[in-house]
Amino acid sequence: MRVRDVMSEPAVVVAPETPVKHAAALLDEHGFTCLPVVDSDGKLVGAVSEADLLMNRFPPDPRIPLVERPEREAGAAVCDVMTDEVLTADPQDQVSDLLVVLHTSGHRSVPVVEAGVVLGVVTYRDLVHALARDDVLIAADVRRRLDLYGATGRWTVDVHGGEVTLGDDAAADPVARSVAQRVAESVIGVTRCRFVG
Repeated sequence: MRVRDVMSEPAVVVAPETPVKHAAALLDEHGFTCLPVVDSDGKLVGAVSEADLLMNRFPPDPRIPLVERPEREAGAAVCDVMTDEVLTADPQDQVSDLLVVLHTSGHRSVPVVEAGVVLGVVTYRDLVHALARDDVLIAADVRRRLDLYGATGRWTVDVHGGEVTLGDDAAADPVARSVAQRVAESVIGVTRCRFVG
């Protein structure tokens, strides 16, 4: 399964000159944790996260005397608080590889970029949505794709908890099985593929 299959598109993006308050409203409205920042050509120039937007936004403890309060600068626009080094994904990347990168880096989302242009975003929510896909829909999708690649009705398809079990009335052909497994594993919501018989 590839990133393009699970990404949310189009991406909700902001410009460098977007006011911080507006960027915060977008994060709140959409339930995101980060927004890609793009220039006028749609090219990625950075990202702004919840933490970036929140820094120095709330007054200090009112019990602290005014003379003891530290000076704090809070940028007014996204360009004042954004990060310009951004982890990205390519639409052709494998979801399994992206999960490792997300987990290792501690990121919760990544913009999907092709030729510098933001096409979409992948979040953990997108991946959970794919994992939660109904088994009946997964089975129908696997059958349809297998029918396109081989004789119609050749394969039996069972799906339980995202795990696909394939059966073939013909003799076990390793090449056909390899193709069938790859086709099945490309379907959104499939967690594993195995054969019976």
